[in-house]
Amino acid sequence: MFNYLQLKSIKLYYLKSWLGLFLFLAILSKSLYAQILSPEISQPTIKIDSIDNVSKNEALISVFLDCRDCRESFIKSEITFVNFVRDMADAEVHLIITQRGTASGGSQYQLAFLGYENYSDLSQNLTYTTFDSDTYDEERSGLVKYVKLGLVPYLSKKEVLSDFNLEYTGDLRDIPSNNEDKWNNWIFEIGSNGSIYGEENDKSFVIENRLNVRRTTDTWKFRLWVNNNYRLRTITTPDTLLEFSTKRQYAWGQLVYSLSDHWSIGTYFGGSSSTRDNIELSYGISPTIEYSFYPYREFARREVTLRYGISPSKRFYEEKTIYGKNSEILLEHQLNFNMDYTKPWGSVKATMEGTTYFHDLNKYRLNVEFEFSKRIIRGFSIFVNTEYSIINNQLSLSAQGVTDEEAIANIRQQATSYSYRTRLGFEISFGSIYDSVVNTRF
Repeated sequence: MFNYLQLKSIKLYYLKSWLGLFLFLAILSKSLYAQILSPEISQPTIKIDSIDNVSKNEALISVFLDCRDCRESFIKSEITFVNFVRDMADAEVHLIITQRGTASGGSQYQLAFLGYENYSDLSQNLTYTTFDSDTYDEERSGLVKYVKLGLVPYLSKKEVLSDFNLEYTGDLRDIPSNNEDKWNNWIFEIGSNGSIYGEENDKSFVIENRLNVRRTTDTWKFRLWVNNNYRLRTITTPDTLLEFSTKRQYAWGQLVYSLSDHWSIGTYFGGSSSTRDNIELSYGISPTIEYSFYPYREFARREVTLRYGISPSKRFYEEKTIYGKNSEILLEHQLNFNMDYTKPWGSVKATMEGTTYFHDLNKYRLNVEFEFSKRIIRGFSIFVNTEYSIINNQLSLSAQGVTDEEAIANIRQQATSYSYRTRLGFEISFGSIYDSVVNTRF
């Protein structure tokens, strides 16, 4: 079966009954969850020597490492002064690591250390930030350093503490008091890539060009993405030669102003064209306001936001649409609700996005997405990820319809009233509680 990547619409659609449900969840979640983040603490560079003479499990602290794509094997191989355990029930320290991208193209890691048993009164948060220019090894080594720093306070009641040597390798006196940025926080990225694939009777070619401009401060946030994509696929059958191609271009921007710890205003703007979506040219703007139920700085552990925007736009179609339009001016509004929690027992994320047109409220789209993972009991956890969309806003469908070849190759938009996907499962783990050894053979 032929499969082409397609440009998905970022505009999703409004339904009052679902909004009421999600607003209820937001209010309920605010009452159920206590504030868990403390102010960020800047840490100096410290070198922690490894230990060679500790072998007894009881001499070490037990740590449950809870993270996604955080170089888990490398962390375990580099930190030899703790016992990493498989289950949170066996841990004296629960380490939760979350990651978000930064404006400079790097990453920001939030490390939350939660103490249990004898350490129940000891919890702390650290922040580790990388740069876009950092190599893979520099980034993972820096993360390990901060994990070590966060674990040191928990060693006070363990014999292993006597085997440590701490060495401060920095010098704050060498740091200029006034660091000037000649680029004033502006960051530019230009890229291009291409790929080819071939068999005797099936060949494909893809080329993509892109530009990214961004600037982020505590008060302002600016983003600009420009992208050009061309795809060509040829199929040879005993009777004929089939050729399929798609072209897509877009320029999309975002400007946001921070009003307070809970309020932001701004706008989206841009234009696009897509042969698959029958759009020769579309451009518009979308003034937007957003409210965050929690302070924005707490995004790493909990985030609940409500966003509303109004979007006037102008469209020109390549072919006449099923509604008899060659071009039209549209006015729509969008509502977005997002909830994201990371907790010691797991995580939950729910998103609802919707849009409807002012000229016809029956032309709308609603998308609901839900992710949930939870440790039920020791050694047993479940997860579910599901998404469902109600689609009733395909104004750009061509009146000429779609041929069988175009439908198979997925190079033209087809009429549909819904889409969905679901993924769920469980995991059972038992055996030794320890999970510290890393062996990469084979």
